[in-house]
Order: sequence, then C-alpha cells, then structure tokens
Amino acid sequence: MRFSDHVVVVNGGTSGIGAEVVKQFTREGATVYFTGRSEEKAAHVTSNNAHFVPVENQNPEEIESFFKHVMEEEGKIDVLFNNAGVLSVATGPLSRVKLDKWHELIAVNQTAIFLYMQQALQVMSKQKSGVIINNAAILGGAKINPMLPAYSGTKAAVIAMTKSAALRHAGEGIRINSISPGPTETDLAIKAYGSQRAFDENSSHHPRGHYAKPEEIAPAVLFLASKDASYINGTDLVIDGGYSLK
Repeated sequence: MRFSDHVVVVNGGTSGIGAEVVKQFTREGATVYFTGRSEEKAAHVTSNNAHFVPVENQNPEEIESFFKHVMEEEGKIDVLFNNAGVLSVATGPLSRVKLDKWHELIAVNQTAIFLYMQQALQVMSKQKSGVIINNAAILGGAKINPMLPAYSGTKAAVIAMTKSAALRHAGEGIRINSISPGPTETDLAIKAYGSQRAFDENSSHHPRGHYAKPEEIAPAVLFLASKDASYINGTDLVIDGGYSLK
C-alpha cells in the first residue's frame, strides 16, 4: 500500500472531499487524524486508522492543541491536507458584504489554512520531509464568478500562499501544492446553490453533463502526496473536467 507507515492530517474530514480523502488514505495504509465540528458526521468516517478530533478552526489554541495531540501519539506528520472552508458566507457583491461575515470567511478560508500550515511546517522542517496539499478552488483564478468576489479572494490567497511557501521550503524536502476543484457534489456546494434541485440543474450544464463527485477529486490529493509526484511543487492543479474552459 502506498501510504503504509504514513501519518496524515486532514483539516475538515467529516464530509465531502475531506471525508473521501480520509477514507482513501486509510485504504492505502495511512494513519489519519482528521478535524471537524460534527461528531455525528465524523462517525461515518472514523475507523481503526482514522481518528477524529473536534476542532473549531476559528480558535488557534484548538488547532495548536490538535497538532500536539498528533505528535504525542505518532511523533511525526507526513502529509497535511488543508480542506475545510466555507462558501455561503459573505456572498454577493462586495457592497453588500457585512464586515462580521467577511471576518468569518477570512478566519476559516485563510487564517485556519495558515495556522495548519504553520503547525505542520514546524514539524516537517525538523523532519526534512513532508507534503502539504491545500484545497483552493477554480474561483481562485481559473474561473470568475461575479457573485463571489470575497470567496474568490480567499481562494486566490490560498494559491499564492501555497506557491510562496513551496519555494521557501523546497530545500527542506517539503513539497506544497494546491488543488482547485470545480463544482463538486458536497453539502457545502448544495447549500450554496440553495437546494439539491438547483445544484442538479446547474450540474447539467457542465461540459460533460454533470459535476464531480468527491470520489473523483480525492485521488488527485493522494497522487500529490505520493512519491509519484516527487517533482511537483508549488503547483495549483485544476480538477474541473473542463468547466473553467467555458
């Protein structure tokens, strides 16, 4: 199995792409620690090798405590997948975005990503090894949506931070990349569209006739984490079935 003896951290692994990544890593032999807020959702993902730790991503102390727990249990971190994010916050034209919603969006989509990276890099720099994959979105650059300027800005920031950190830590045996999925059938996306019916209607206009399933995105994360991607660093991988070409 590709990831035997690997310790993997997944930020936001209770549903959607994150949950599928947790499941696929464990099937490949990894020990996974994943965070989220819903123990009920986590129960469907937890297994002998997948350990859930509740973490509020707007609380830096909880993130730091989580990493201390992983290190106490395992003594190393080989892979971090930064997945958690919000979409239906601070939507619409910037003129209508409330400041408190802006702060919430930044806290989850940017600051938490930074904090998880910071904690992981402290470990990986000492190890002289490690892989970080950040979940951005095609709205961070490959595709423009006039109704989501705030969200798009957070994802563009993730991509830029990924590239800068990748260059800084390349000499330490650490690789850092991001993925930019197109629309994917997750609770987050369905909520953003307003309903399953609206999601399905929009999905039918995709070039191939339907949006992605999380099972189609997760393998790209495992590939980037694997030795097969040893020469891929500082890249944003667009995974959208050609959606951004329209």
